[in-house]
Amino acid sequence: MPNVAPAPYVRHRPELTLLYQVIEHHLSEFTDHLRERGHFLPKFVFQEFNDYLKCGRLEHGFVRVKCTGCRNELLVAFSCKRRGFCPSCGGRRMVDTAAHLVDRVLPTVPIRQWVLAFPYPLRLVYSTHPHAMARSLKIVLRAIETHLIKKAGLTRASGARSGAVTFIQRFGSALNLNVHLHMLIPDGVYALRHGKPLFHALPAPSLSELTALLNRIVRRITRQLTRAGLLVEQADQPYLDLQIDDAIDQFGAASLQYRVILGPNAGSRLLTLLNPLSSTPASTKPFTAARDGFSLNAAVACQAHQRDKLERLCRYVARPPLALERLSVTDEGKLRYALKHPYSNGTTHFLFEPLDLLARLAALVPRPRVNLTRYHGVFAPNSKSRARLVPAKPRSKRTRKPDASNQPASPRQPESQPELSNSPRLTWAQRLKRALEFDVTICPLCGGTLRIIADITDPAVIDKILSHIRQSRAPPAHARRLKTSAGPKHHNNHPA
Repeated sequence: MPNVAPAPYVRHRPELTLLYQVIEHHLSEFTDHLRERGHFLPKFVFQEFNDYLKCGRLEHGFVRVKCTGCRNELLVAFSCKRRGFCPSCGGRRMVDTAAHLVDRVLPTVPIRQWVLAFPYPLRLVYSTHPHAMARSLKIVLRAIETHLIKKAGLTRASGARSGAVTFIQRFGSALNLNVHLHMLIPDGVYALRHGKPLFHALPAPSLSELTALLNRIVRRITRQLTRAGLLVEQADQPYLDLQIDDAIDQFGAASLQYRVILGPNAGSRLLTLLNPLSSTPASTKPFTAARDGFSLNAAVACQAHQRDKLERLCRYVARPPLALERLSVTDEGKLRYALKHPYSNGTTHFLFEPLDLLARLAALVPRPRVNLTRYHGVFAPNSKSRARLVPAKPRSKRTRKPDASNQPASPRQPESQPELSNSPRLTWAQRLKRALEFDVTICPLCGGTLRIIADITDPAVIDKILSHIRQSRAPPAHARRLKTSAGPKHHNNHPA
């Protein structure tokens, strides 16, 4: 049996976190409670919880890596790679997505973030009907692109186009279901000149332009949803015509309204912690237009040379829904989740019972085969202009592609070099280094290169290797006798 040891980044093991302990201890109770009340959650929700409990655990499989220098071996556990609420996998996916956008998709032009929030009824509509979200997204991007083209003094018939990368976020800062859009759109449009795309930069939108654009978006979305039968038009305002039968939809509705859905306090409002000193009067945000529950914000922008700021922005819009450092437990056993920014009424924390926290996490799990990151216009994968804006790395048919997982992570190139867009997609080891500032390809003992030698998935082999590690860590028998005999009130034959 080789001399192996677990990987040294113990502080990132999920089983040591409060979230993991809550799910592990209360998942069976959560399942029994749902069965007693006649609720039946979809299979993919329970699969999310079960896979999270296996994430980062050596008992469910791992990879053996070996140092080429000192011959030291380490074990690296598998990840669940789920999209729901796993902070570890969500953090790695966030880093990988941000690096991919900055290095290979978004050109060196000014980029602005457009955020569109919907009223509460539409958030539930888009959560239960992903196809309605896709149609509304086309309306939104078409309206913004047309606005930019006309502002540049061009026409769509002349070939002027724009692009966008959209993140459909399903969560709010209080772990509530909040479907809204984050769109990264260039501050300008592209027009063909002698067969090459030429960028026409535009100034920031004014408040009157945002208001007119939001009115157009609201009118078109309302008409589209009314035709689809999801909204019924009345004289004063449209109201929601949606039947909520599924348990996952009921969880989403309770999450939208900040209400408890499980336990003895079901139906009541969530408990909150208020700080009167943190309350601020309501004020109008800059570059923001709002009406009837809709809100359009375009305040955040990155100049062409601010690539580091752009990567931070990409990480923000691609972040996972839950931050472990904001979750704690009170003396009464309640779970306390801190808001990133206090609400205007002074709310700083939300208090959950364990079962209600699991219900909120269940409502945040996206449905399978629903893409939450979408590329449009000149940034779409099938767009002919994308190769001209950000050329892809040419493929060689005769050269064999090296195994990137066995190569050390290379440092990032300076921003001024255009070869940054030709870099390959980040490997799993490089994502760990970029997210956690820990390089799993470097030996912690001698600084040599770690290479993958085997992946272990057989339960019998897993138990054999882990048992060998536990035995090698246990002190020998004579050491235990010496330790017990040194105590003031212990006998030599006292059990260790």
